[in-house]
Amino acid sequence: MPSDKISAANLIGTNVYGADDAKVGEIGDVILTGDNKVDSIIVDVGGFLGIGEKKVAVGMENLKFLTDKNGNRYLYTDFTKDQLEAQTAYDKATYAQNRDKQRIIINK
Repeated sequence: MPSDKISAANLIGTNVYGADDAKVGEIGDVILTGDNKVDSIIVDVGGFLGIGEKKVAVGMENLKFLTDKNGNRYLYTDFTKDQLEAQTAYDKATYAQNRDKQRIIINK
């Protein structure tokens, strides 16, 4: 999916699949940098029907957006559900100061 065809409104609620092709959560929000570029996608992981979900910030460099022939959107990451659940939770109030701890990325 071309990045110029993606909008935050279209992404919220999109299913997120992990390294083992299992559903790991869904997109809850999009975090922008000061110059309005996407910094992270907030993935709502775990819980049941929205109760007990953990919000995790995943760096854009670790995500791949795809659509199927019917136009359904999917987000893939190399992280497993266990890795995302073990990550420090995203906190909107402290994200700017604690970005390196709250944002999960794969070091290459």
